Amino acid sequence: MNLKSRGQFSLNMQSRQHTFLTVAAIIASYWTVSISMVFVNKHLLSGSYGDVDLSIFVAWYQSLAAIAFIQFIGLFQKMRKKSLQIPEVDIQALFQKDMLKISLTTVIMIVMNNLMLKHIGVAFYQVARSFTLVFTIVLSASMLKQPLTWKVSLACLFIVTGYLIGIDEENNIGTLSLWGIMYGLLASLSAAVCGIYNKRFGSAPNIDSLKQAYYNNINSCLFLAPLVYSTGQAGQVFESIEMTSVKFWVFLTVSGVLSLAVAWVSTLQIRVTSPVTHHISITGRSVAQTIIAILYYREQKTMWWWCGNLSVVSGVLLYAWLKSYKLNPSKDKSVLLFKT
Repeated sequence: MNLKSRGQFSLNMQSRQHTFLTVAAIIASYWTVSISMVFVNKHLLSGSYGDVDLSIFVAWYQSLAAIAFIQFIGLFQKMRKKSLQIPEVDIQALFQKDMLKISLTTVIMIVMNNLMLKHIGVAFYQVARSFTLVFTIVLSASMLKQPLTWKVSLACLFIVTGYLIGIDEENNIGTLSLWGIMYGLLASLSAAVCGIYNKRFGSAPNIDSLKQAYYNNINSCLFLAPLVYSTGQAGQVFESIEMTSVKFWVFLTVSGVLSLAVAWVSTLQIRVTSPVTHHISITGRSVAQTIIAILYYREQKTMWWWCGNLSVVSGVLLYAWLKSYKLNPSKDKSVLLFKT
């Protein structure tokens, strides 16, 4: 190997190492912000601040905090004379049909997810939301005309089986909430619909992830404002003693920043890896979240409860493997870890 070849080899190795470290850092960031957000939301919604129902108010405030945070970062970068272009509000684009569809399904998903978290434990979160993939597969077949093979149906069967086992075990333990199950199914359905709308709208020109997140949060604020007022949740918050609690508003603001961070890091993770790897990362994060929740809340779970979780994870990983094989049929590696 001559000197030039050695230099080229060294540069390639450094580039691969840099790429691997970048991907690892982004995946770690995704796990951190997404797990943190679930725990923060559970803290806000589990009665830590009295019996006041905060499910809709928290969703509205999160969107408001996300908008404010984007503006703050833009102002901060401007003061440092660095370029971070805050998207201008184009009324026509803001109220464009596809954008409104995404915002509406996002609002429904967030509210249903908050209501679900109010009634279930964090450890059961993975199973309660596992039908998102099932709904995505069914809706993709009906709306996007994607073929439904027997192998994909097998992955769905694993998920449904694990879901039913999980529900049965939660009932045996005495922690099952029918409201939590119902809200979880509605959150999963709206997440699947939102994902399909995002797939359609995300491919449109002149739509970057920051602009879409910015517009989405503005529309979410507008959609949720009448609900916050009509349900009386805003009045209950402002009339309660929590109005003067610094801790309460800090947690609320942090939850808003985390909601924006999850959306941004998710997009970044897909961009530097692949949609399949992103799906596997979500599954790994869910497993880690379950274990952390059980250790943090000191819960005891049965062997069948763990079998239910394992069945759900197996279904998701099987689907990810099938998806990766479809994307790379000529390659030996079943999963593309990162893009080069």
